[in-house]
Amino acid sequence: MTASSAPSAARDDETLDAIGTADVRVFQRRSGYRFTLDAVLLAHFAATEGRELSGPVLELGAGSGVVSLLLVKQFGVEGPVDALELQPGVHGRLTRAVSLNGCEGQVRPVLGDLRQARTLLASGAYGQVVSNPPFRRAQAGVVSPDEERAVSKSEVACDAEAVVAAARHALRPGGGVSLVYPAARLGEVLGLLTGARLFPRVLRTVHAHVEAPATRFLVQALRDQDRGLSVRPPLIVHGAGPG
Repeated sequence: MTASSAPSAARDDETLDAIGTADVRVFQRRSGYRFTLDAVLLAHFAATEGRELSGPVLELGAGSGVVSLLLVKQFGVEGPVDALELQPGVHGRLTRAVSLNGCEGQVRPVLGDLRQARTLLASGAYGQVVSNPPFRRAQAGVVSPDEERAVSKSEVACDAEAVVAAARHALRPGGGVSLVYPAARLGEVLGLLTGARLFPRVLRTVHAHVEAPATRFLVQALRDQDRGLSVRPPLIVHGAGPG
């Protein structure tokens, strides 16, 4: 095996990047989609709010594997975590990252389309679903000419309704789904969740600064169980505020 093909080596068009405090490392294309703080916030939120959700975990749209690997290595989620990714090239980097991080068996890369969840995934097989899905509507703004960026950032291959439907299918009764979306889509996403009988249980908004408006929100919803909604203190990314 040459250095360029070794699991620990980034290829010429890639970077090898570290995240968190548990030495999680992922491969990313230099000119492709690259993970953002959203993935880290989602992993922490899902691990914290999903402590009581036992059983396997499913990540919809796993990308380079940041969320799945953080759940296992940094936050101690037992899983296993099935990391579903649509794009073959991204799935290949995810698979190499799982090996690099020594997470074989704990994080299981799956190549497939979440829109085909009913044929791809067993119904009710998961205790928890997580997703940092494409956040920009397909008609909103300019879609990137780079296919990987476009699929990862814009709803050209799936939309919020498809994400919610896949989560509904995959979750066992009482299981929970955790999502991160732009704050402007709060009403839409809560409506889709409730319409699928995924009842919002925890909501937390994300702000750049104490006095800044929310830019993102994190939500956890439970399948077929309406326990009422708890709104957590806002998460302030920069400056003083609740951790």
